Amino acid sequence: MPTVKSSVKGKRPVRIGVAGCGQMGRKHAHNCSRIKGVSVVAVADKDMKRARALAGEMSAVPYSSAEALLAGVDVDALIVATPPDKHGKDAHAAIKAGKAVLVEKPIALDIATAKSLCVAAKKASVVNAVGFHLRYAPLTQKARSLIAGKCVTQVRSVTTTGYYLKMDMPAWFLQRKHSGGPLLEQSLHMFDEARYLVGDITRVFAQGDRLVRPELKRFDSEDTMVLAYRFANGALGTHADSCATTVFNWEIELFGTDWRLLIDYARKRLNGYFGEETIHIDFTDTDLHMLELQAFIDDVRNRRVDSILSNFRDATKTLEVMLAGDRSLKSGAWEPVGKGTR
Repeated sequence: MPTVKSSVKGKRPVRIGVAGCGQMGRKHAHNCSRIKGVSVVAVADKDMKRARALAGEMSAVPYSSAEALLAGVDVDALIVATPPDKHGKDAHAAIKAGKAVLVEKPIALDIATAKSLCVAAKKASVVNAVGFHLRYAPLTQKARSLIAGKCVTQVRSVTTTGYYLKMDMPAWFLQRKHSGGPLLEQSLHMFDEARYLVGDITRVFAQGDRLVRPELKRFDSEDTMVLAYRFANGALGTHADSCATTVFNWEIELFGTDWRLLIDYARKRLNGYFGEETIHIDFTDTDLHMLELQAFIDDVRNRRVDSILSNFRDATKTLEVMLAGDRSLKSGAWEPVGKGTR
């Protein structure tokens, strides 16, 4: 694997900055504090009250922006957990400063920004990762081993949340200009898993609507969607997404001529069969964000890129799939992946 630049020298602690002090920023910060030899030294948020609160918990320095953080304190890596429409700006600031960077998903909301991040990271030779934590799940890795060498003919995936019912999320989740809508906020997890397990996706068809709580005018995201998609190897896929369902579901089911495997992330189990063999495996609760973070920290420490499972380049391929789906929502037609920008 290629060697990359790193400012980590000897055995000194890895110094981390966190941009975005909301739910994911706080989670990453606290997970960093649990890893030996890692220290969160600075945090940033446009809401300084929130930044000061997390800084106090971490014994870190608070800043109002990623740029101010990078100018004010020496860090080895920046974790970007701001809303998706800010990912490009904050990640570019880290790369310009020569720092490793972990960006929460999606890498960006448009292809031009994502590709510019890929180019900049390659030119600066910095460790880069995007937060597709499901790739690190033990059940994902077990599923990969079970289907290795097998022909996948069909895929079925589902994401459901209660956003429009419970309203227990940040408002920007359901505002397209900030999150990209449910395709980029939720569904991309399953599409990324589909790509990781089966291969690249070449075209997408999507239909969506707003059926629940139309009186909430501040939100413009669909609450119900269905998608069809085709893989480069010829396999076909279907996906259902709802932001108005009481039960949380993240699942992907793979089919072959004589086998079937359901990966149920919500219930942490694998079910299926391979010929006459029945599969039923329950997994213990594991903090997948911690596994993802440890892989990133390992590569920052070792100045290599052999632990990270989703870098900028790969995450851009998943973004291209989702933007093809978003174009299809508007056009009502099959849309090719990797053509056109948003």
